[in-house]
Amino acid sequence: MLALITSPAALFLNGSLSSDMVKALKDVCALGHKVGVTSNHTKPAWFDQTFNGSDVKFLKTDARQNGEIIRNAADSLKISPHDILVLAIKPEDMQMAKNGQAMLIAAGWSPDRAIRGLGIKIASPAELIELVKLTDGWSGHWWFEGDTAHYKARALADLSGFGNSITASQKAFASKLTSTVKSGGPKLTALSLLASRSLLKDGIYDAENLLWGVYPSSKAVIGDAEVLSDFTHSLRTTVSLARFAKREEPLFIRHTPSEKRSLNRGADRTDPVDQVTTLHLNPFYKTRLRNRNVVVVDDCTTWGLSFGVAAAFLKAGGAASVTGLALGKFGNTMKSYDILIKSDPFSPVQAHQFTHEQCQHFGGATDPRAQQALIRLMP
Repeated sequence: MLALITSPAALFLNGSLSSDMVKALKDVCALGHKVGVTSNHTKPAWFDQTFNGSDVKFLKTDARQNGEIIRNAADSLKISPHDILVLAIKPEDMQMAKNGQAMLIAAGWSPDRAIRGLGIKIASPAELIELVKLTDGWSGHWWFEGDTAHYKARALADLSGFGNSITASQKAFASKLTSTVKSGGPKLTALSLLASRSLLKDGIYDAENLLWGVYPSSKAVIGDAEVLSDFTHSLRTTVSLARFAKREEPLFIRHTPSEKRSLNRGADRTDPVDQVTTLHLNPFYKTRLRNRNVVVVDDCTTWGLSFGVAAAFLKAGGAASVTGLALGKFGNTMKSYDILIKSDPFSPVQAHQFTHEQCQHFGGATDPRAQQALIRLMP
């Protein structure tokens, strides 16, 4: 069971009470979930008649911004805060969700710029219903999760198979996953929602001083042109109490094109030299990285080299912890890397300016339930 909480203002489109929004809230109730409309003010005169015969409740609160209403609802319903979705149309709604550690969804028709700037956003009541259905089917677990002494790794999907052994269905699923990220739209919104819920289940709100970044592609890119930037933006504006990373300032800079590892099957894909010597940290974060807990997002991982290299640079730059988040993971070949950057990580690093130990197997646990929600998302 889920709970949905919003404010009266979210029910109005173009100044008029929206029959579609009213129906959407009733439909959420009909699906077996709880729905509450909350306000610091008294119940609107239109409320009882509008929701007559439904289980939509009005929740009066004196200060919803502090998130207490989320915590109270979770206790009363015997669910977790991450099982509560907040449809935000005002800054107070956003504060309520974040301080209560609930799922945050922006109403795309909000007049508030900060709300419209959130990453997970719906454009219509119909999209709200779809997101509720998808979230209800998501276990909240990653397909893969593992920890090492140097960094952590998480992956949403199983893309098992390698080289010629990958099946046609696995290849098609991997293509759909990549296409979803590149194309954006409602499916990317839904994918962001699933990842956000898993991060909340992991206790991401307990991690202070969060910083988010995208691992760069093999091309030399100076600006924020990565296809994963929108996805990462969705995550950090949904599950972070503050936005520490600037959208225009990528965390990593690929100063020289690197070898496209997936195209060179004969090479040692665990060798970090090419990756380390073709990128560095953005100097913009030179005084902003110390003691940050960093989440690095990549599309897919096989050998896990990107997370090992990212962790090496970030630890050299002063980060407190590093978590690598991949949309998909291929096979059981992921390795753990112990790389030490001995020079300035905010400038290009030469081959003689770092050391690395022999990589080890990256152990972890898998949860096959996570895969089924993604298959429903990308049929």
